[in-house]
Formats: sequence, structure tokens, C-alpha cells
Amino acid sequence: MRDKTLAKLKGIVAESYQLTADHFSNTRSKIAASDFIWAASQIKESDDVLDAGCGNGRLLDYVKTSPDKYLGIDQSQALVERAQQLHPEYSFKSFDLTESDLPSQKFSLIFCSAVLSHIPGKRARIKVLQDLLSTGKTGSRLLISFWKMNGKYKNKIYLNFLKKIIGQHRFPVRELVFPWKNAQGEEICQRYYHSFTKSSFRKEISLAGWKIEEERDDKHNYWLMASKK
Repeated sequence: MRDKTLAKLKGIVAESYQLTADHFSNTRSKIAASDFIWAASQIKESDDVLDAGCGNGRLLDYVKTSPDKYLGIDQSQALVERAQQLHPEYSFKSFDLTESDLPSQKFSLIFCSAVLSHIPGKRARIKVLQDLLSTGKTGSRLLISFWKMNGKYKNKIYLNFLKKIIGQHRFPVRELVFPWKNAQGEEICQRYYHSFTKSSFRKEISLAGWKIEEERDDKHNYWLMASKK
């Protein structure tokens, strides 16, 4: 994609999470999907955890880790503030994975739930994965997922394909831009999501230098456990 297109999509992501922070926090906090609980169970108490894309810090509701062994980062200042309110003893920072240098400290476990799909551009995603690799200790693990876009979202990909043929869709067909609506059905803003396939997800993680060790696939999410070679 062209730089102008990438910048536009990045702007959509940044705006959407600032404007919908409360909605996002409330809907993601009520209940944890079984796969999220599984992912959290893979984290040891002894792990030094980087929660990359921490949102409102919900991982801390399901893992036992001391404050000095955890750092949560998210590009949404609003969500970081919510995380700090909910977990005042832990450290959180507002941080754009695509533009900032990661902390110099090293981590044994990097948790990255449904984040990569909000980064437009394959090159940028691989760069983020390489940066996460560099912040890992020897033998560190990456626990990472993407949300499988089924139902109406799958139909959006097909519609994008048809629109692309007739010149009415300017993005690649798996780059989805759609309205984010509140409970009343009112449009708040636009939302961006890159729709991975399992194979494209595995490929990008491998290209970044991670070694894939395990996968977990369920109705809504696809998780990979990878390690630093």
C-alpha cells in the first residue's frame, strides 16, 4: 500500500480507540472468552510480561504476576488511563508499536492479543514482530492471536473483492474499513481491521524470526505460541 493509504488507515485506528475507549473497555471486561483464559493460563508467575496492546489491562484479571514483572503498553491514551485506574499498582504506558522504540528491559513472555490486525501494512507488522523479538530474553515466548472475522465480516471481504473489480475499493480486499456503532446503533467512527488467514498469520510471524511452537484454534480466535530462536 502507498504511504498515504497507510497513514489514513493508521489514523482510523488511532481515532477509533480514543473515541470508543469506554465502550471497548466495558464490552471486553464483562466476560473472558475461553480461549483468552487458556492463553492467560500459559503465563507463569515467574515470567516478566510485556502486554503489547494491553487495552484496559484485562490480562491482569486472569494471571498472577507481581507489579515489578509486568508492563502494559497501548497506543490509546484513554485505554491506558482506564487500565491504570483498574490496576493502580501496575505500570502502563501509552505507546505506538509502529513508531516508538520498545523499552530496554527484557521480557520472557510477550502477550499480544488481537493487536496485529490493527496495524496496516505487512512491512509494518513484520517490523513490530521483529521489535518484539528483540525485546525478548533468550528463549522468550510470544503468545499472539487474531480475531477470526466470520459472518458479516467475511461477506465484507467478498464485497471488497467485487468492488475492487469495478474500481470502487481502493484498499486491498482483506483491509476492512467499517463503521463502529454503539449499543443504540449510532455510528461513532470508522474502524480498520486487516483480516488474516491462518497461513498469512503464521507466515508473518515466521518471517519476523519467531519459531512457532503451538497453535490453538477455536470459533472466534486463532492463537500461536512462538519462541525466540
